[in-house]
Order: sequence, then C-alpha cells, then structure tokens
Amino acid sequence: MAKLDFNPIADTTRRAEIVALLRRAILTGQLEPGQKLNELRISEQMRVSRAPLREAMRELVQEGILTSIPYAGTFVIDVTAKDIDDAYSLNKVLDEFAIARTWPLRDQRFFDELDRRHAAVKQATRELDTTRQIETALQLHGLIHEWADNSVLLETWQRLTSRLQMYFALHQRARNEPVPAEDAHETYVRLLKGTDMRAAQRHAKEHINFDFEALLAYARGLEQRGPNDASRASLTRGRPETA
Repeated sequence: MAKLDFNPIADTTRRAEIVALLRRAILTGQLEPGQKLNELRISEQMRVSRAPLREAMRELVQEGILTSIPYAGTFVIDVTAKDIDDAYSLNKVLDEFAIARTWPLRDQRFFDELDRRHAAVKQATRELDTTRQIETALQLHGLIHEWADNSVLLETWQRLTSRLQMYFALHQRARNEPVPAEDAHETYVRLLKGTDMRAAQRHAKEHINFDFEALLAYARGLEQRGPNDASRASLTRGRPETA
C-alpha cells in the first residue's frame, strides 16, 4: 500500500481572527498605506505563532490590501490619487451597468434583501464600527452586481471590492468622521425600489462622487509623506506598535 502524506489541518478559526484583526488595523488607519508589517512584533502582540500570521497575511495579499515584495517584506498597499480615480471611475461604470441589468429582475426577494443589507449598514453606523460599516456598505452596493445575472460583472466587482475597502476607509478619514451619516444610503435604497431607473443610476454616480476631491487631496498627502513618514506618524500618535 502506498504511503499517504497529509498536510497538517490548518486552524482556520485562528487564521480568520488574525485576518479580521489585520483588516481592522488597516481600515482604521493603525496600519497605513505603504507601511511594512513586522511579523515578529505582530505575532508577539497577538500571542500567535508566525505560521498562522503568515497564512493570514497571504490571504490579505490575495484580497489586494497587502502586497508582498520579495526580500523586502509584506506591506499595506500604497495608495495614489490615480489608483483611487481609476477604481472609482470603474465603479461608476459598473454600477450603471449593474442597475440596468438588475432593473427588470427586481422582485420582492430583491427588495427584502436590499432592506436587510441597509439595516446592517445602519446598525454598524450606530455602533461606530468602521470596519463593519465598510463591509456592510460594500455588501449593500454589491447586491445589484449579484442580482444582475452576469458572471463577468460579478467577478469584476468582487475583484474591485478589496481595493474599495481601503478607499472607503480613506474616504471617511478624509471627511474626518469615523463612519458616514446613518441616512447616507436612504436615497440610494429608495431609488432602487422605485420606478425611475435613470434616477437610480444618476444617484449611484453622485453617491460615489460625494466628497471625491477631498479623498483625492488626502491621497496626494499620503503620497507626499511616503511610507516611512506614515510609520513614524502612527507611533507618534500613540498607537500600539503593530509594525
């Protein structure tokens, strides 16, 4: 009988917890764009071995909010004003197409799911939970892409969302608020339930454009500071040393 070799079973729960902690640190600004992750220090602070930490970091590299550079280490992705402009421009095109595809397919199930996701966003907003608010907002915006019955559209949206997580977080910091107003999506949801598709498309575009210039200015400021300045600023603000 041939010898069987099995890989060790991964502690997926622990890895998921580490992923969640790292994502929260990135989205709340404890780890800033361009900042290097110090594996030893993070593993000591989390009291975990470096193996599950590296697995978690690889997962975030695949998501697109961390990047691994050979012989240099793992970093939070750099963010430029052009990156944001590219992503938001594509987002506007995708939303317009998704709304057009979804419009004739809407039914009570769609409206119920829209309400459920909207309620989740408002709950995270009331709790001032930045990470959860961003996740639920993306899930709310993602419904039209899921409902449009176009696999290429959905795949493109899913690839874009990992970047949008970071950009949404920067958008909120540019507006100097932990989370947007609780009623930020009221008009968006109302129009998606309505009868005027063009109005829904226009509002979706306006929603993306809201305070967009402030976001670009914030991103340009990050570009000028560079990753080393970001790391020093993190420490001088009294944050825990996560990198």
